[in-house]
Amino acid sequence: MRTETPLLVVYEEAHKYVPKGGPAKYNAARTAIERIAKEGRKYGITAAIVSQRPSEISETIFSQCSNFLAMRLTNPEDQNYVKRLIPDSLGPLTESLPMLSSGEALLLGDAAVMPSLVLLDEASPVPSSTDVQYLQEWVRPWHDVHFEPIVEDWER
Repeated sequence: MRTETPLLVVYEEAHKYVPKGGPAKYNAARTAIERIAKEGRKYGITAAIVSQRPSEISETIFSQCSNFLAMRLTNPEDQNYVKRLIPDSLGPLTESLPMLSSGEALLLGDAAVMPSLVLLDEASPVPSSTDVQYLQEWVRPWHDVHFEPIVEDWER
């Protein structure tokens, strides 16, 4: 079946359910997503693989990717994985990966004439997630913390 309307399927946190190997419970998801990555273009279906751990993603899936948007990566395995995606002459560009600021990314692939450092627009609406401001909290005087509800929430 051909369609004139392309479809983009986004796999958020992909390292959790399309790992390189791992438990058999991921086989069905991995097989389906690999098939979409390999054959989807002829049906107008493309995939966006989103992961904080690119080195853990199935290599079959990454071999089908023609564009990469790499944000801050602090894990050396993940940095090396991204470094293998670009020509050696542009290697120094990847040295910035562990130091990228929020919203900055390295764009590689067919979408760019050459690998580029880009600044992404902030999401709208802004996600309701926030990072704990550790330094500000640690310097504050100790205050009453009720740990029981926190532990109960973690156990769920």
